[in-house]
Amino acid sequence: MSASDPATAPAARDPSRPFTVREAAAAVAQRRVSCRALLEQAREAHERHLDLNAIAWVDWQAAAARADALDAAVRSGAPLGPLHGVPVTVKDLFNLDGAPTAAGTRARLPELGGEAVAVTRLRAAGALPFAKTHLHEIALGATGENVWTGDVKNPFDPARQAGGSSSGAAVATATGTGFAGLGSDTGGSVRIPAAFCGLVGFKPSFGAIPLAGALHLSWTCDHAGPLARTVDDAAVLFEAMAGCRTDHGHVARRPRLAVPAQWLKGRLHPAVREWWEALQAGLRGRADLTEVQVPALSEALRQYTTVVRAEAAYVHREALAAGGEGFSDAVLAPMRDGECIHAQVYIGGLRFRDRLRAELGAVLRDHDAMVLPTSAAPPPLRGQAEVSVEGGTLSVREAVLGQTLAFSYAGLPALSLPWGTADRMPGALQVVAAPDRDAALLALCRWLEAGADRPG
Repeated sequence: MSASDPATAPAARDPSRPFTVREAAAAVAQRRVSCRALLEQAREAHERHLDLNAIAWVDWQAAAARADALDAAVRSGAPLGPLHGVPVTVKDLFNLDGAPTAAGTRARLPELGGEAVAVTRLRAAGALPFAKTHLHEIALGATGENVWTGDVKNPFDPARQAGGSSSGAAVATATGTGFAGLGSDTGGSVRIPAAFCGLVGFKPSFGAIPLAGALHLSWTCDHAGPLARTVDDAAVLFEAMAGCRTDHGHVARRPRLAVPAQWLKGRLHPAVREWWEALQAGLRGRADLTEVQVPALSEALRQYTTVVRAEAAYVHREALAAGGEGFSDAVLAPMRDGECIHAQVYIGGLRFRDRLRAELGAVLRDHDAMVLPTSAAPPPLRGQAEVSVEGGTLSVREAVLGQTLAFSYAGLPALSLPWGTADRMPGALQVVAAPDRDAALLALCRWLEAGADRPG
């Protein structure tokens, strides 16, 4: 259905609530708002929230010219795409025509070629990619802290981490500096910042969105995915970038949801545990929840780390061979570790992925999805290295990345859905489906979203 179809027009909406992506595209098509006006809204939001440090690069003059061209297409009666006129930000490891790509580092990057395919497909759907967003350096981290570009700050509490590595894309979307963002997710880099900033973050099945024209961190784990305010918005962006439809997904009966309860035991911050128990109690009135065993989850962090560090060292081999100048110490150290990983250890990490996929596949054959908290703790303070959990303490990396990485490592589609608050910060439910069940996952998450409490 095209954006100009009257059936896509919103019914009644609260004028104080920002447009969703679908509402914005429909409003443009029906000439109730101009593309230029939507861009100006994004610019005003950017200026109000400069201190949060979301944007790495923007050329407002070039963006305005592009918005005017999109408005001319509306006036001409030309066919319009489903994202026509919608301003979208792009994580600064995807090439964007006319913009530099720095990936949050001062090191020399490998050649990436032309504009990223994902960005080009967004343009083809009518979107206006207008700005590059800050990230954790070369996407190797989950906090959004960066010594070269400054920390990206959480919009709910600037003293806290925004999550990473797609930190700027999340903050830009949460504050209205763009209606959605394009991010990447190697171990949780779409889902973690979405969770910390009260957004939907969707990591599709491995390979669903092409990564040509984007800087790899770990080519066997990397995914591209959208950050948006609603599941519908994430779906329309995914459809544009993946070149597929998702409207065949549906929830036809009471969902069956798997919970890795034994693995979660002792892992959760007390505030997250309280939130999680209340969420499950509410879900049991609408779905069947079953506790399941996935032993490989306990080993996933170590094996994932081996694969990612080895592959990151290979991606950046030329810069490392030249001395590693321009990488921060926090990023250089794990890549030096990656250079020293023996081939047999790396291959062992790849083989472990088969075991992880088999165990998750066995669970998901009998369930519609697995559900668990996206993060084991509320957003930590910037600079915080450890968090308290029921079983003692965990590093921030393990508490946050440890909840999400297994599903990138295994290539399964996973979505982070905002749901209430924990410790006065956004809470988020992670929903994981079987490979290539992206449409079914999006349909289930729409169904869940209808009953979710949105963070205030």
